[in-house]
Amino acid sequence: MLSKNNDSKDLLNDIYKGKLYDELILQLNKDFSLVGLNCHFSKDELPLQLKEKLNKTIQNLIKTDFNVYLSLLYRIDVSEDNITTSNTDNLASYSEKVSFEILKRIWKKVWFRSHFS
Repeated sequence: MLSKNNDSKDLLNDIYKGKLYDELILQLNKDFSLVGLNCHFSKDELPLQLKEKLNKTIQNLIKTDFNVYLSLLYRIDVSEDNITTSNTDNLASYSEKVSFEILKRIWKKVWFRSHFS
């Protein structure tokens, strides 16, 4: 069932305990690849490692290639409303919020595909 987590760490830990963690990683890699990003997330990464890697990747994209960052959000279908309400003065907390929204959206895709395909 789709869980109501408040942050990336809790969400990833719940997914990791289930059977769909590998599918989440595959979808994450696919979405990043489709916008031309050469970033690979491994199934062997623990949830905390994945969270940190995704957060650093998002921070780097915001700093260096904002257009690709926007393309990624569009590709994954992250609602602008969910991220524009964040405090944009602090890049670390903003990128953490964006990472959480990315993970939630990808988790929804994976969960629905596994239950309705």
